[in-house]
Amino acid sequence: MKKRRSNSGPRARPSAPKTAAGSVRPSSHRITHKEFLKLREAHETLGAIRSGEVDAVVVSNAGGDKIYTLTGADLPYRIYIERMQEGAVTVSAGAVILYCNQRFADMLGVPLEKVIGADLRTHLPAVAWAALARVTRSGEPVAKLEHELRRADGAALPVMLTASPLPLEGQVVICLIVMDLTAQRQNAELRLAKEVAEKANLAKDSFLAALSHELRTPLNPALMRANALELDASLPEAFRADVSLIRRNIELEARLIDDLLDLTRIAQGKLQLHVAPMELNSVVRGALEICATEIRTRSLHVEFACAAAADRSVGDGIRLQQAVWNLITNAAKFTPKGGHIRISTSNPRDRWIAIEVADDGIGFDPRDATKLFDAFEQGDREVTRLFGGLGLGLAITRSIVQAHGGTTRAESPGRNQGARFTIELPLRAEIPAPVPERIPAPPRIPAAGTRILLVEDHRDTRQVMESLLRRDRFSVVSAGSATEALALAEKQPFDILIADLGLPDQSGLELMRQLGQRYRIRGIATSGYGMEEDIARCRAAGFDHHLTKPVRIAQLRQLLADLCAPAGKS
Repeated sequence: MKKRRSNSGPRARPSAPKTAAGSVRPSSHRITHKEFLKLREAHETLGAIRSGEVDAVVVSNAGGDKIYTLTGADLPYRIYIERMQEGAVTVSAGAVILYCNQRFADMLGVPLEKVIGADLRTHLPAVAWAALARVTRSGEPVAKLEHELRRADGAALPVMLTASPLPLEGQVVICLIVMDLTAQRQNAELRLAKEVAEKANLAKDSFLAALSHELRTPLNPALMRANALELDASLPEAFRADVSLIRRNIELEARLIDDLLDLTRIAQGKLQLHVAPMELNSVVRGALEICATEIRTRSLHVEFACAAAADRSVGDGIRLQQAVWNLITNAAKFTPKGGHIRISTSNPRDRWIAIEVADDGIGFDPRDATKLFDAFEQGDREVTRLFGGLGLGLAITRSIVQAHGGTTRAESPGRNQGARFTIELPLRAEIPAPVPERIPAPPRIPAAGTRILLVEDHRDTRQVMESLLRRDRFSVVSAGSATEALALAEKQPFDILIADLGLPDQSGLELMRQLGQRYRIRGIATSGYGMEEDIARCRAAGFDHHLTKPVRIAQLRQLLADLCAPAGKS
């Protein structure tokens, strides 16, 4: 067996070190002559082991000779150290690297033979080394430090250094385990970025909800008053036409707010569909009827052709009507006065229906066909400047259609050459309507002399609603706060509570709970918040209905009629 003897002390003065590969290079830092001899001997020994020149090493010290064979019990541990994912290093008290595994050399980006014998402080700040070296004096078994190694290419590598003293007789040697923290740092940054994005998303949603509430509140009295004046037959026709114009523009503002909320629902995956049997030709016809006033105002010529023989399906007819309405209003908006719009349905293949809206308006660059369905996108800034709007309608349409398993596409030969938008939907088999659960009907309220407690902190809205309700011969008492409303309810009975949810002193939800428990009063909530969770909270509090501001007087009358029995019945 070939052996190599390793003495604990120097045997002779070394000759000048060579500089060729595989030879010893003295560190650029000052080391003692004794340390240099040990490094040289260790290097020669490692070189002999790697080249297969020896099978064992004999180490001489004060306790006698000890033989370490390469096939002995410690071989697995040496293999483990060489293959471990962490860097393994032994360092002298003077910061000279006595040994390291390949992994540590890779961390530094330096060849292994150039790392051994180098000063660790070349790659680690002196202050960090001092903190680790204290482990030899403090008596503590372990010292940990998170710092950065300086790589050969100048990059900083984040690492966790764990130092412990090696129990060697007559020598001060520190063992270092070096863990690369790059992946952990990246994961932490990703988690932080995700948390920031989620918080930003919640903040955005809260902002949009609050913004919609603030925008709806002043629109509410204006729309209700405009509705009432438009329906007043005693007023001159020209005056009512002007009021109708005001009403349409207020409703347009309300529609933009609704689009913002719809976009938030879609982004959160909360776009709810109320599925029921439907006829899609009727859905398209209903959307066209909604747009009739705008079409007449712009003197547009509309061709309507329901050629789809098969149109029965199941889905949310209201949402799909909204999707088609968006396409028709989009065509009307971008088609000059006197232009033409063609609306049609067809069956392009079995069990499918196509809904097409084509116009001879401004068209668009064919390269923009896909991005037109992105939120806040209108093709180019010139279109936005000339026609206004937020560019939300087509994005909402695509989301509604996709929720029904369908597709949307836009086509145009080019600018000022018209456009064609197509929705394709699968015709799904009808489903049996669920048998409604038998729930006792709530008591009906006599219409004549119905007593209404109106609670609204916005003065203009309160005055308009009170005036209109009294015109409909309801008995109305109003309050500007929940405290005032509770005081009124103690003095006299009421049949119906109409309450805003955002009251200054107490939520309208809590007010409804208290009045419902004490007096079994029915309720209609009005609010600028119209998300699904807002409506659900209203139901849970005891409200029968929820109206999102701005409230249309016709809607309010319909809900009141639903709560009241026909005249003469109890």
